[in-house]
Amino acid sequence: MTNRGKFLNAIVIAILPMLARTLHQRYRAPAGTTEAIVPYVLLALLCVLVVAMFEAPPHTASMTRVFVNATGTAMVVLGAAATSQVFFPASLPRFVMVLTMAFVFVWLLTLGALLATRVRLSGGADRVVAVINDTDADQLHRDVAGGPFEQLFVLVDVITSEDDYDEFTKRCEAGQANTIVLGPRASVHPSIVRQAEAMHRSGVKVRSLDVFYDQSLGKLPLSSLDGFAMMGDVESLHGAYAPLKRAIDIVLAAAGGVALVVLVPVVAIGNAVGNRGPVFFRQERVGLHGAPFQIWKLRTMKPGAIDISGWTSNQDPRITPFGKVLRRTHIDELPQVFNIFVGELSVVGPRPEQVGHSRTLEERLPFYAARHLVRPGLTGWAQVRYKYASSEEDAFTKLQYDLHYVRHESLSTDLRVIWLTLRHLAVDGGR
Repeated sequence: MTNRGKFLNAIVIAILPMLARTLHQRYRAPAGTTEAIVPYVLLALLCVLVVAMFEAPPHTASMTRVFVNATGTAMVVLGAAATSQVFFPASLPRFVMVLTMAFVFVWLLTLGALLATRVRLSGGADRVVAVINDTDADQLHRDVAGGPFEQLFVLVDVITSEDDYDEFTKRCEAGQANTIVLGPRASVHPSIVRQAEAMHRSGVKVRSLDVFYDQSLGKLPLSSLDGFAMMGDVESLHGAYAPLKRAIDIVLAAAGGVALVVLVPVVAIGNAVGNRGPVFFRQERVGLHGAPFQIWKLRTMKPGAIDISGWTSNQDPRITPFGKVLRRTHIDELPQVFNIFVGELSVVGPRPEQVGHSRTLEERLPFYAARHLVRPGLTGWAQVRYKYASSEEDAFTKLQYDLHYVRHESLSTDLRVIWLTLRHLAVDGGR
């Protein structure tokens, strides 16, 4: 948004608590009473501050980002208003706090949707010219062609030969580029650096290849990461968000536990008819800091087949007809609420791999062990951005998404993953 747009947005946000106050006085407050105005002025200032901190609504074409941003902003507004009651008891009615949160959410969602539509109609947020080597160019073209539905850029040109470096500026102008991406070699080439600096002064964004992948494709390119790439992210994983995430895990696991208790009798009947054998099974997986643990699932394969090594696909002949139903609906994952309760799993995180696969991938794929810096999850960033992994090549691609999550683990990221997971289940039917 422009500065004028941000100012008008702040005005609307400041009015919303006053609207909630008016509705409360008209329909909820005792007749003849008038509430003090000061608490509502402070609530209005709080709303404006939180909206500014969250940069809400975001400049994006993605409705998912709009929804997550609106949800997070509204939750923080409610949490901060509720916390203020510890110091100023009964200064704000609960009805007003909840209604203000609802107003903020609806307004940000509506305005964000309008802005997202405008960005989409304008052809995307970024027009990109990349200066990279042949190998990275091939990979970038594959990633763009098979990219996620939220891809918010157009790749207008790729330069791979040093013979074309002197034409860099002209090709950027011809493609109307507003973002340039430099690979490791180009970022130290005198001609490219000189031209990039000049374009940057005129407002063109300059990104390294790994930063562009991180921001625009939601993954980290293993080809351009150095040996220390993930080491600087460890400290961020143990901050104030850790206890909040654990609380969210317990609440959601409790809800999942209720669903599990309700569904187990139904599953037991179906299992007796079409999936003869034990209802549950356990399997050793790799968890936080590489420590193994036993994961719980509802059995979906023929008895005696669950310990066979190898990658599992949706067409695996070991899966029973009833097992296919459980896997398709993801009901087979419900027993993992127990793993969440005891702290072996989180709701959101990299999916834990079998010990044998994990040890092999650690030897073959650089940075694979870095995914163990965070607690594994029931669902994850890689799961909502890529297909079901059934080969080592798929594991390579998913690792790049997992490393992005390790670097960006936060409430906003987790809310986004949860929302995309629900959307995936509702729209795509799961796996």
